[in-house]
Amino acid sequence: MDIAVIVPTYNRADLIAETLDSILRQSYPAAEIIVVDDGSTDNTADVVAGHGRRVKYLRTVNRGVDAARNAGVALATAPWIAFCDHDDLWSYQKLSLQAELCRKAPEVKYCFTNFRIVADGVWSEGTKFDTSPQGYWDMPRRNVGAGMFVVEDDMFLRLLRHQPIFPSTLVMKKSFFETVGRWEERLGRNRSEDLEFHLRCVTRPPFGVITAPVVGIRKHRASYSADPYRTLLDQIEILEYALENHALREEFIGAIRESIALRREQAVAGAFAVGDFTKTRELLAYVPFHRRSWKLQLKGLIAHAPERTARLLRSWCVQEAGEN
Repeated sequence: MDIAVIVPTYNRADLIAETLDSILRQSYPAAEIIVVDDGSTDNTADVVAGHGRRVKYLRTVNRGVDAARNAGVALATAPWIAFCDHDDLWSYQKLSLQAELCRKAPEVKYCFTNFRIVADGVWSEGTKFDTSPQGYWDMPRRNVGAGMFVVEDDMFLRLLRHQPIFPSTLVMKKSFFETVGRWEERLGRNRSEDLEFHLRCVTRPPFGVITAPVVGIRKHRASYSADPYRTLLDQIEILEYALENHALREEFIGAIRESIALRREQAVAGAFAVGDFTKTRELLAYVPFHRRSWKLQLKGLIAHAPERTARLLRSWCVQEAGEN
């Protein structure tokens, strides 16, 4: 089972060496490691060159992370592909566990793992799966080994509630990737661009799950997912894109609309919390009146007040609520 690892990167010379070292230390070696440099302006090329012929390097014009991933897949010759973002880390057994699952369950063409958050070099005690809502993993599934199972039903509705799948945790057959379709390059600047891709993947069971947290998702100021409010806005854009462009069952359409509505309510509160009154008013206009809590209505009223008054009232609200 030969696996090509695709590493999209942009201006991460300070972190990518550690990422590549973690890939090169795998107990199950990758057949290919392909770094796609999305037009970096730092010394990323020199850092990658320091790893010698073990790592292929492709430089492209800056078009976003999805275009870089697609370029890497096009260059790969192995029948299986994995993705690792330029600042994430892999435990040494990551590929080994996924290869073992796929050998035991040859019908699996798409597999992902659990992960931990890495901040200032420290891996979190809790894992992503630990944050899943109660009952999230109660689904038709088949255990194939210690800490690994095969999901035999789609996860579309579950993924709208909670997203436990990140690009750096994936291994999939290249043929599966080609069937599902490439990463959507039009969304490459969106912080939640991977959600759109996963929504397409999880409608095609079976797929494999590794419960061990063998990936470290690094959080830092430059990481897209470090800003929850902006992430909400980007998720709304992704879900609206899915509504317009995906072939969806009727139950999925209703669930997406409900998910968009919920995220808009949360985004109103987020915009208010950071003092963006223009965005507060704009987002609130899309929330039906019957869905507006008294707190949300109050924030809307304050956002329509004169700027100085609005900021004074917001400070009072934040202090009373203990918000940041």
